[in-house]
Amino acid sequence: MAYNNNSTMSTQALTLNEKMQENHNPRDASNLIEGQNTLNDDKNYFCKKENMLKYINDNYPQFNEQFELLNYVNRGSSGYVYEGKKKSEKNNIKLAIKFSIKKQNKYHEIGILKKLNHKNINRIYACLKINDDSIISVQEFMKFRHLNYFVNILLKKKRLSETCILYFAKQILDSLAYLHLNKIVHMDIKPENILIDEQLNPRLIDFSDSCVLADFHPEDLVKFPFRGTSVYMAPEIIKRKQMKIIYSQKIDIYSFGATLYYLHFGIYPYDLNKVKDKHDYKQILEKIEKEKLEFPNDIKASDMFKDFLTKLLEKDYIKRFSIKEALMHPWIQAWQIL
Repeated sequence: MAYNNNSTMSTQALTLNEKMQENHNPRDASNLIEGQNTLNDDKNYFCKKENMLKYINDNYPQFNEQFELLNYVNRGSSGYVYEGKKKSEKNNIKLAIKFSIKKQNKYHEIGILKKLNHKNINRIYACLKINDDSIISVQEFMKFRHLNYFVNILLKKKRLSETCILYFAKQILDSLAYLHLNKIVHMDIKPENILIDEQLNPRLIDFSDSCVLADFHPEDLVKFPFRGTSVYMAPEIIKRKQMKIIYSQKIDIYSFGATLYYLHFGIYPYDLNKVKDKHDYKQILEKIEKEKLEFPNDIKASDMFKDFLTKLLEKDYIKRFSIKEALMHPWIQAWQIL
């Protein structure tokens, strides 16, 4: 696979940005914190700005002293996202105001985000407790949506080119290296949990399933619960109830590989598209164990890229690439000449 020079990616990025601007609807500009938009008719009460403002005024009027609520963005599985801004800021920097009506594990996610500071991880600026049932978190606002939306809706394509994937992959891998250095496993890497900022750089979101490891060394890792999204999930997670397996950061490596595979080929690895019930973990595991990792013949991919994906999607987590090995692979190193 040949890469020319810096101008290739810069020109490509400029074209993509222009196209995204043309298709962008400000009201739909979503910081899809929860991944998918899951609006239902019976849960739209707080989607109306006046209802949300009333709830805030009744329960946490101090909010209005610091922030101004602007446009409704979307609703996720445990809360609502609004565009907002800080009243003291003269430059009108947009913020994502998240209202988690049912906290669930939001304190866990916020606790992790407060510890992180990386250019490819969405930042949190403040966390405000409204009452025992709800909290407000103030985060960076991402103008564009997640990678699937970026590819399918804005670019109107079914998959990304290998060059574009390399552009995103190196940055995502850097963010994973940062997480793993801080003894954190994301646990749910997938296109919906990777947003695109205005400079077309990826940002990791949704740390609600993430795990903090007790120690960085594999023999001392803490076993954690069944988490993630089935078609991107490392097989050792599904085996958890059958075998005593010590998990590691390599769970993220597998999910990262499955994400790149899907973005380029438009299908899931190990023929998982043929599994009708994506919650049938037993069938998914059987499919992974039975099938060989194959690459569609009708979609061009370099040998280096295929080798990289093969190392990431190794079924045996002991043989699977580490984050260090992934960063040193020739395909990723080609990033330097983009």
